[in-house]
Amino acid sequence: MHVQILYMGTSVYIPSLALSGITPVSVNVAIALTSGICTAYTVCGGLKAVVWTDTFQSVVMFIGVLAVLIQATLFAGGFENVWAALERGGRVNMWEFNLDPKIRQTIMGFIIGGSATYSQITCCSQPVVQRFMSCKSVKDARISAAVAVLPKILLTLIPVGCGAAAYAYYEHCDPLSSGKISKPDQLLPYMVLEIFSAFPGFAGLFVAAAYSGTLSTVSSGINSLSAMILEDFIIPMKPQLTSKTQMSISKITGVVLGCIVASISFTCSLSSGTVFALAFTFRGACGGPILGAYILGLFLPWCNTTGVLVGQVVGAAFTIWIALGGLIYGRDPVTDHVLPVLTDSCGNASLNNSNMHWIGPQNITSSGYSVTTSLPFSNDTLSENQEISYNDLYGVSFMYYALIGCLTTVIVGMITSLLTGVNDPKKMNPKVFVPLIDNSCFPESVRQFFRFGVPPLTGNIKNGERQDEPDTSDKQQDTKLMESSAVEVVSLRENDNLYESGI
Repeated sequence: MHVQILYMGTSVYIPSLALSGITPVSVNVAIALTSGICTAYTVCGGLKAVVWTDTFQSVVMFIGVLAVLIQATLFAGGFENVWAALERGGRVNMWEFNLDPKIRQTIMGFIIGGSATYSQITCCSQPVVQRFMSCKSVKDARISAAVAVLPKILLTLIPVGCGAAAYAYYEHCDPLSSGKISKPDQLLPYMVLEIFSAFPGFAGLFVAAAYSGTLSTVSSGINSLSAMILEDFIIPMKPQLTSKTQMSISKITGVVLGCIVASISFTCSLSSGTVFALAFTFRGACGGPILGAYILGLFLPWCNTTGVLVGQVVGAAFTIWIALGGLIYGRDPVTDHVLPVLTDSCGNASLNNSNMHWIGPQNITSSGYSVTTSLPFSNDTLSENQEISYNDLYGVSFMYYALIGCLTTVIVGMITSLLTGVNDPKKMNPKVFVPLIDNSCFPESVRQFFRFGVPPLTGNIKNGERQDEPDTSDKQQDTKLMESSAVEVVSLRENDNLYESGI
């Protein structure tokens, strides 16, 4: 739950920054407006409102970023000029398979570290799992997951193209270093104002695209978390509550979550890092240990409850320690591979000293934990040949935070289970165990080995679902619950037609 709340906070910050960049509205006011609007329609409309608005917002988001990509590429002189600018600036480095975890962003870091992050999002995130559970069958859920891959790839690659076009457009006058903007995340809204100055309304389309992604994330998050809080915490303690009371509690829960999300977004506005880095930091530091806990529970039947709890706490603490160390003590610009930017065509624009670290390292030598530089990298001007000490552990890229948290949780969880007494796999419930290998293409001996002694389930498999449970009443009820929102859960228990909407 805490992972989703932190991520929603960063999501609200993105469109607020875009809105403040093209309108006189300040970032704080934009955050308050965004959080309020999103919370209001989620509380009043329920899951149906979330699903339909997500559909419409996806279309707007795609059209908006595609328009920016096309126009920015045209202003930069076409695709050939964009690619040439990237080559001149050393930005064509996506195929450098460097395994050094201290490099901020590499293709290997995205594949290895990003896999853990997106596994947590897809498999352990409440909003995503709620969508899978609302499908009619496991087969339908698998189809929906497969169909979602292509739009996800497109909505990832198109913004990358926008960034490449922005670099080519500002190749000789970086807006951040020249003081035209104060944060890296303001670069794209600033460019949109320039390239669409002759096309009224297109800047608003960009803001709408940014808002679409945020509202989709926050609305589904508030809805799913409200349902989880109602079902897992409130109803078990107060099962005698009436439907009307439970509905009111759900609405109040949604409003409280909206306020918490707004508070986190205000905190994000104080950071000098990019939103992408903040999102991966939150996801990694908190989501990685959750993924590790799921791995312990699903695949390793020896692990006990104490092992899972201790592993998750230690994994989260260790990852947060690394993340905070990197924020407080900084990262080595040599191993971080900060690339230089140019300001030779900015005219009389004065350089912003607070942004000099984005100009990149020049004439730098690094040895061990220290670096010698004659160029300032922070607000404080460094004297020539002054040494800055960097810790290699704190220099690990945020791309690997989820993987570190996950592995730490699994290792500590298994060790703790061994010390406190492991579970007997033969006594485990096979319904809550998932073998690492259980495909019929493998020999029976291999499949049996990876069951680790857990008794097999009996019954036939049909349409991706095991047909071995004679009583389907609970399953049908669970399906209805997941198709509904938190308040709709209340109505299903007493009268399916009593209420049709809620949070």
